[in-house]
Amino acid sequence: MKKQNKNLLFWGKHWLLLAAILWTGFFVVAGFKQYLAMGNIEKTLTGALLQKGLEGKGAELAQTPKAGKESPWYHFFSEFPALRMLCGMREAEKEEAAAAGIGNFPENNLQWSSAAGKKAGEAQLLDQPSKEKAQGEDEDSVPTQNIVLFHNGSGDITAENHRENLGQQRKGGKVAADSPDQLKGNLSIINKLEGSGSRSYLLKKFYITDSSTSINRGVFQVNNLLHKDMKMKKEKKPQILIFHTHGASEAFIDSRKGKQEDSIVGVGSCLAQILSKEYGYQVIHDKTEYDKVHGRIDRNKAYNQACKGVEKILKQYPSIQVVIDLHRDGVGNKVRRTTLIDGKKTAQVMFFNGLSRNSSGDIAYLRNDNLEGNLAFSLQLKIASMKRFANFAKPVYLKNYRYNMHLRQRFTLIELGNENNTVNESKNAMAPLAMILDAVLSGK
Repeated sequence: MKKQNKNLLFWGKHWLLLAAILWTGFFVVAGFKQYLAMGNIEKTLTGALLQKGLEGKGAELAQTPKAGKESPWYHFFSEFPALRMLCGMREAEKEEAAAAGIGNFPENNLQWSSAAGKKAGEAQLLDQPSKEKAQGEDEDSVPTQNIVLFHNGSGDITAENHRENLGQQRKGGKVAADSPDQLKGNLSIINKLEGSGSRSYLLKKFYITDSSTSINRGVFQVNNLLHKDMKMKKEKKPQILIFHTHGASEAFIDSRKGKQEDSIVGVGSCLAQILSKEYGYQVIHDKTEYDKVHGRIDRNKAYNQACKGVEKILKQYPSIQVVIDLHRDGVGNKVRRTTLIDGKKTAQVMFFNGLSRNSSGDIAYLRNDNLEGNLAFSLQLKIASMKRFANFAKPVYLKNYRYNMHLRQRFTLIELGNENNTVNESKNAMAPLAMILDAVLSGK
């Protein structure tokens, strides 16, 4: 009897184990089927959306800020990463980045966000965006462009340019670089990169990678990025374009409301003036406020609008080889980003690259044939800054979307200071920025 009970107990345990294995296998198979079904639904819906009115626009839609959670489709689309990107719904990205400490630099505990980073705390400076569509609004329209040509410091091209030049005259010559002693640390880092050619060292010391993207190691070839020829021979035709995707919504702590000269656009005018007068470049400054639609701030459409506007300028002036999208960053705290250059308090800068790549891999409909050129340009600008200024340019920020950088090889998006910097600190940054731009473009 005892032997029989032992046999029953033995086989009972094995049957229970077998049942557990089968039950677990059932859930694994069911989960896998659901995963495949979700992928097929996502693929089908994405294709349908692109075919029905979104074909050719999906790439730009993917660059827009997140849609509001009040949308009845929000929770449905949030289940599908491709659809979420297609519709610009990057839910809780700002909150997640802040909670995870994305962009924290341990050496000074300054938090840096990206062009699409956290913009909390701007309400006191800016009008709130309207979520209502203006009557008669054309979604494909582009704001009337406001373009000024700075013509190499010579005779004024337009009366508007004459007024611009008078309003932006600078005292003194080019900014003085930091002393050799101040630059020792930077030069040591640069020499180690050039000597080792190490990709891991490059990514560690020269970049901040946002959690929204991932690194394609094949793209980050050290020698290619360091030695790609970014030089540009000066001509008598326009060669540099400065514009502002968020020209209407990015101001500073002491900006006067309604005064464009106190916004990021006014800072862009200062940069254009210095590049033209002191370095001899032909510069176009596009002062169009691409994030303003029918008198209201609408950042959701800014990259779409800016892309159309910049394409129009590039078609009119095909001689343009350098495109600068100048932003003022936002951190939502009280940190002020400054350094001391030539005895002046100066806002710091951060160069920015969109990789057209999310955490899962390349985003197929955000193709960028100029990606290597974009990366080489920003890295060489960062290194040029490190050779001249101890603490002016922070590591290059890498994020997921394209941000219109496909339009030119020498396209750089620049984040200047933040909402806590003053107008004067921000304009002080334009002399060192012009110096490092000239250093790369002239091959110094």
